[in-house]
Amino acid sequence: MSGRKAFKGMAPAGTRIRMMEPGEAPALQAIEHRAAQLLVEVGHLASAEPTPMARFVPFLLRHEVFVAEVKGGGPIGYAAAADLASLAVPDDGIEDGEGAGCYWLSELSVDPAHGRRGIGSALLSAVVARAGWFFHRAVGLSTARDVAFNEAFYARREFLKVGADDLTPVLRRRLVLECPAGVSPDRRTVMIRWL
Repeated sequence: MSGRKAFKGMAPAGTRIRMMEPGEAPALQAIEHRAAQLLVEVGHLASAEPTPMARFVPFLLRHEVFVAEVKGGGPIGYAAAADLASLAVPDDGIEDGEGAGCYWLSELSVDPAHGRRGIGSALLSAVVARAGWFFHRAVGLSTARDVAFNEAFYARREFLKVGADDLTPVLRRRLVLECPAGVSPDRRTVMIRWL
C-alpha cells in the first residue's frame, strides 16, 4: 500500500493523511512553529522560536512522519512517531531494547488556521493504526499537563496518564528530553494508550 493510500478515509472531507515526502521539512517546520504559538498563548511556553533546520531534519529522519494535507494543496499538520526503543541515545542509562513495543508520538502539530476540524484526531488515528499494523502494544507520548488541547485531547482518545511514580526509566527519560527549554517536567505528563 502506498503512503498516499494507506490512511484513506481517515481524514476529514477535503483532506488526506499520507507519509512525508522529500522536500517537506520547511513546511512542517513552519507548522510546528505556528502550533507552538498556541502553547505561548496559554502560558505553557514563554516564547517559541522555530526549531533550527539543522535539528529539525534529523528529528524527522528518526521518525515515521504522517502528513495531513488539503487535497490539491500543501501540508496542514503532521505527526512524528517511532518505536520508543529506537529513540534511545548513547549513554542515557537505558537498556538496549527498553521501550520496544511502544510506538512513541514525539510530535503532533496542526496549523492553527486548520485547527478544530478533526485534523489532529485524524493524524492521531493514523499513528494508532500504524502502531497496530506493526504489533506495537501501546502508543505513548508526553504532553503539556492541564492544557485542554493537549492532555484533555489525548484523554478523550483513550490515552491514560502515567503517574510520576509509575514512570519507567525510559518513559522518565523521554519526558525530560521532550521538555521545552524553561518548562519543568512537572508541567508535563506521560500518557499511554494500550492497543
